[in-house]
Amino acid sequence: MKRRDFLLAASGVAGGTAAAAAPAGAQQTTTSGGGNQSGGNGTGGNQTTTSAGGNQSSGNQSSGNQSNGGGGGGGATKTVKVGPGGELVFEPADLQISPGTTVKWVWESNTHNVVPESQPDGAGWEGSGSESETFDSGHTYEHTFDTEGSYEYFCAPHKSAGMTGAITVGGSSGGGGGGAPAEADPEHMGVPFQAHYVGIATILMMVVSLIYTFFFLKYGESAHTSGGNR
Repeated sequence: MKRRDFLLAASGVAGGTAAAAAPAGAQQTTTSGGGNQSGGNGTGGNQTTTSAGGNQSSGNQSSGNQSNGGGGGGGATKTVKVGPGGELVFEPADLQISPGTTVKWVWESNTHNVVPESQPDGAGWEGSGSESETFDSGHTYEHTFDTEGSYEYFCAPHKSAGMTGAITVGGSSGGGGGGAPAEADPEHMGVPFQAHYVGIATILMMVVSLIYTFFFLKYGESAHTSGGNR
């Protein structure tokens, strides 16, 4: 076999490998426990969605993220226990949250309050109770923190016993702090993780085959190559 024929055949094999690797992760089938399911953007290829109610939809979708519906509500809610088990503490005493999070204090023992000691300018947090006003077990109080910064508070009757708390809004909790964004997990990019390696290897094979083919076709065959078929 001539070297020219061999290189052309090698290029054809590389192209065939790319065609065979392309369908990896292309088809996706999703089954839900009940009701209809609407798919958002999925990885390239066909997707078939089947629900327990008997409805089935199928169609082509473009690459992107997949959404299964469901709207989000407001911010999250965090709970702080006031005097749990009769102890003179807030639990947790230190809390870090994102802006828009609601903190709910739940009284689990008697004669406590939540009195702000310091807060960011313009926050307007008033707390629950005062130096002379306390509440007993079963009382609840909540506040939504929108202003970033540090908040410190205490229980007036038990401040000297160390019953204090602190809340940090924003910062490293993801509420507006700096820092580089987290690296995307390949598992969440729409195709199986292994498919990325298959695609990269296929492209490299094609590029290398084309370079060698071009090189030998451009500069001719070896001087030892026979002029005819044997």
